[in-house]
Amino acid sequence: MISEKKEARSEFVTYLSVKNNTQINNELIFPKARKFFDVRNIKNPQSIAENDAIASYDFKTVKFSYLYDVIFNDISKKEGKIEIPIKYCITLDKRNCEKTCEKTGMLYDEILLYKQPVFYFLYINIEEIFEFLHP
Repeated sequence: MISEKKEARSEFVTYLSVKNNTQINNELIFPKARKFFDVRNIKNPQSIAENDAIASYDFKTVKFSYLYDVIFNDISKKEGKIEIPIKYCITLDKRNCEKTCEKTGMLYDEILLYKQPVFYFLYINIEEIFEFLHP
């Protein structure tokens, strides 16, 4: 059965719901994301709220203020240096991730703020999740 998620910003993002997601997140998803960001020397990336996840198709319908509300909202200046927190979301849609990380093999894509990545889409294959649930 497919359930609705009316509070979601995206019309295209598919959500996966399981009874207990702690083990999947801690042992499958977070380690993959951590490895991806480690090879880029990115410290403390922030996962956005599930309801805020969007797909590339949403850029035609989501208001531009989304970028400010979700991605750019905590860019700050400290001691004369601009700090840009890196954010990401997990996607189950391979079409959102046209690039392949040479070091991890992970599919991803990014939103740039003048050549600097500020947001990443990270693809997790749903079959990996099912295999994790039923080894």
